[in-house]
Amino acid sequence: MKEKDIEEVRSFNRVYTVFMGILNQRFLQSKFSLVETRVLHAALHQDGITPSEITALLNIDKSYLSRIITSLLRRKVLRKRKSADDGRSIHLSITEIGRREFEKLNEASNLQVAGLLAQLSESDCKRLVKNMSEIRSILENR
Repeated sequence: MKEKDIEEVRSFNRVYTVFMGILNQRFLQSKFSLVETRVLHAALHQDGITPSEITALLNIDKSYLSRIITSLLRRKVLRKRKSADDGRSIHLSITEIGRREFEKLNEASNLQVAGLLAQLSESDCKRLVKNMSEIRSILENR
């Protein structure tokens, strides 16, 4: 691995996090952080997901995830149920309140990205989306 490559990845990360507003404590001026939003997304798209599946999916520390789940349960956007197979294991589902909150976040995110892309020329927008697709493909297939 070349030093220049490492610096380029780090530089890209700094620019991208600022561009997307990821460094804000509350994602999209909501009451949820980005990681809380990602946990809700996981529960929405995989009903009955387990904490260990979320840990693997998001590459997140178990104890940090536990605190996030506790907070989301307390706010009634997630619910848990014990596993029928193993009483020590739990399954998470998004609640109707959580679904409504996530829909608001999803719409706000779409508007944010549309606004960011509108600042680019059509050709730059196409290049950006194409390159992001390529980056995602490389990272997902590692």
